[in-house]
Amino acid sequence: MYFKAGDDDTICALSTAPGTGGIAVIRISGNQALQLTRKICRFLPEKAESHRIYFGNCRALENGEPIDEVVVSYFADGRSFTGEETAEISCHGGQVISTAILKELVKTGCRMARRGEFTYRAFMNGRLDLVQAESVLSLIESQTQKSAKVALRQLQGRLSSDFSAIENDLLWILAHLEASIDFSTEGLETISPSALAEKTIGLQSQIQKLISSYQKGRLIKEGLQVALVGRPNAGKSSLLNALLKEDRAIVTAHAGTTRDLVEGQISLNGIPVTFVDTAGLRETENEVERIGIERSRLAMDRADFVFYVIDPTQEDWVEDVETFYAEQRPNSFFLFNKSDLDKDGQLKNSTLKSIEYMEILGRVFWISAVTSSGLDVVETMIAEHAKALDSENSNVVTQARHLELLEKIQSCLASALGLMREDSSPEFIAFELQEAIRVVHELLGKEFDEQVIDRIFKEFCLGK
Repeated sequence: MYFKAGDDDTICALSTAPGTGGIAVIRISGNQALQLTRKICRFLPEKAESHRIYFGNCRALENGEPIDEVVVSYFADGRSFTGEETAEISCHGGQVISTAILKELVKTGCRMARRGEFTYRAFMNGRLDLVQAESVLSLIESQTQKSAKVALRQLQGRLSSDFSAIENDLLWILAHLEASIDFSTEGLETISPSALAEKTIGLQSQIQKLISSYQKGRLIKEGLQVALVGRPNAGKSSLLNALLKEDRAIVTAHAGTTRDLVEGQISLNGIPVTFVDTAGLRETENEVERIGIERSRLAMDRADFVFYVIDPTQEDWVEDVETFYAEQRPNSFFLFNKSDLDKDGQLKNSTLKSIEYMEILGRVFWISAVTSSGLDVVETMIAEHAKALDSENSNVVTQARHLELLEKIQSCLASALGLMREDSSPEFIAFELQEAIRVVHELLGKEFDEQVIDRIFKEFCLGK
């Protein structure tokens, strides 16, 4: 196992980002945190007060030479993030000073922390449940204010409360079901089977709401992905640069310049939007270009939006539109590029007449990657879609692990409800409910597989 439950080592690590900065914070946690920190910060009193800050020189263990002027924050056992005695040394930023202090702490008997070990200890000490622990990483990795708010709500226990409510309802159903088993021969009044079934259906509805929120949660966390596809020289790379307002992709007059995926990201309505420039779609004997085209297809399959970039000045552009139209991809749009060449509007009119027999006119945009004309309309369309992801007042599921376990609970309830309707033995129904409760415990971390825990906390950075 990557972490060992009950590990009594006192650990230390740099909790701020490495590199040059105003300050660096080194965290020490464990039952000897104060004792070992005092060996290099001799100004700390024998009985330090929790949540007090102390100032003085941090000195080398062997010769007492000063390393830096530091501020030490102390948190008593049970009153820190990890739930253990904790000290935090704030020193001047830079790798030289922080590395020197960490080396001295190791000499005193501290061990360098593993990835995510501070949060792991908070979980093991009951300061956080597993859902909250996962949200710590989500909060650190947030790319937008919206995703940070969702992660913060999860850290505050909002989503955990929903999962706990599911557990309570399951326990209520199971308790009344078992009561009907225990007291069936004694003539005591119990909840009717129809009432239990109704309660189960209501619980299914709650769980389905959370399951349905995953798509919204995933997009808030990871953002929207938009694939720019089309023939070589249709203007995909120029369009990417125009959307990003920077020269990210190489643009030349030679067909097949883009051989691999080129990505760039902007934020619209608080949602990160990643645009993916793809290799031009065409028949080719070039092996490298062919691999690029295969990757383009994969990017289209993964994308939330597909923008077909069309050059209406090319002779066979109608064939391209017909080919793309036949794919019937959801959330696909047609961006007719090079409107800057259409001075009198005749090209646009003839283009629209040529495709009016297809049901795509509501998904057509007339743009110019050179002048950025029409891109504001495209961005507004994406922003409107992102706006629909607003979840300011509701909890959403953002983790694939949560989705998988919720679907398992839903499956157990479906089986239990089916048995209820068949008037099956209560023991069989109870088995399904007990399995659902076990899965909720796995969700919250009340029961866990060691490999799952290792996988979760290995995703963390050092010092958190």
